[in-house]
Amino acid sequence: MIVVPIIFDILLVYLLFGNAMVRRFYTRRGRVRALLRDVERYYCHLLRRDRDILSAKQRGECGNAIDELSAAAKLEDVAPAEACLEKYQQGLTSLTIHGQSQLVAKGRLAWVPEYLEIFVVALALAFGIRGLFLQPFKIPTGSMQPTLYGIHPEEIEPSSPRPNPMVRFFQYLHYSRRYADVVVQRAGHLESIQPAKPGIPFFPATMVKIGGVRYRLPGTPEDLLRYSPRLEKCYRSLRSGTQDGLYFDEGEALAHCWLTLGDHLFVDRTYFAFHEPKRGDITVFMTDGIAPDLGGKYYIKRLVGLPGDELSIRDHKLYVKRPGDTEFRVVDESVSPAFRRIGSFQGGYRGYCHHPSSQYLRDNSETFVVPPNRYFMLGDNSENSRDSRFWGTVPRQNLVGRASFVWWPFLRRWGVADRQEPLDVPSPPNVP
Repeated sequence: MIVVPIIFDILLVYLLFGNAMVRRFYTRRGRVRALLRDVERYYCHLLRRDRDILSAKQRGECGNAIDELSAAAKLEDVAPAEACLEKYQQGLTSLTIHGQSQLVAKGRLAWVPEYLEIFVVALALAFGIRGLFLQPFKIPTGSMQPTLYGIHPEEIEPSSPRPNPMVRFFQYLHYSRRYADVVVQRAGHLESIQPAKPGIPFFPATMVKIGGVRYRLPGTPEDLLRYSPRLEKCYRSLRSGTQDGLYFDEGEALAHCWLTLGDHLFVDRTYFAFHEPKRGDITVFMTDGIAPDLGGKYYIKRLVGLPGDELSIRDHKLYVKRPGDTEFRVVDESVSPAFRRIGSFQGGYRGYCHHPSSQYLRDNSETFVVPPNRYFMLGDNSENSRDSRFWGTVPRQNLVGRASFVWWPFLRRWGVADRQEPLDVPSPPNVP
């Protein structure tokens, strides 16, 4: 997967600096010719933009300027070409539009208006595509691991050297990793955990105050509890009403890891407009009207139960009795390759399990019938997923779309969603 980050870096550098880098290798005639073409494009753009408000004389003058610049760019002799270029850059022409001479921008920032226009058009297209076809979605939790990863920590060896700013920049650009390495400087009690203000867009941070000293850590307070076991212990103590573990010694580590921000993917919003939901689809849906405490507007789970299905979980396998059937059948690869991976007990897949605090499918004997026009959702990380076992089914109108493509970060899951085979690492179940 290292090829994808390399290609991305090359394209990014070329997009930002490619034009200036290439022109440094031009000959004198080549540089003049390129600048003449730039001025010619400027007048072509001006003519297209303002054709409806320009007089016939002004349109004719603008056309003549385009012809003159085009002819000068074809000259073999550099001197007259430079003279033509200088005339237009200094505004030494009779062409007057909107009451002023058309002086062409000169200097290193001449490209800014053109790039700004491209950016605005691209932004408008992006919002249009988002609203109608592909919606970007960020995986917040680990309920779909290892198919899709949410925000999670990656441990670092204690003896590893501190990465330099360049390494940290590319770790974030390629792999969505933010470095967290904070040690308590002064012993004391935990005083507060608050979002950092002012916040930086796309780079949330949390301020932790211990013994009168403030520490800045990456991520939201919720993220912080995921990658700092020490602060998670404090949070549990506060919720239980005790003061255990709120004192920190000098030199104690608050965090020493990479915080990976989770998979970012595109959701195909048009899929359910032309297809009926299928068993095995990774589905994004709205939580409106499902349960009051889900904590997010959108969820992503795997659709496993269709209207009329009777479901059962036995020995870490999902069974279904379809309408009209007389017996249960195991949901396996004959339905979707995803169910073979889930039941492989490899690479983090541990099958499906029962949860004592759930409302449905709490043991091998319990079954659940999916109501009409509703769907049953389960997370691939069944042992750590709050899904339809807890809050019931999802109505048809809440379905937003199907997971389509993981576009960032550039890890093994990059590309078409739900296609990677599990790693060859045994993953026995942890719970019944």
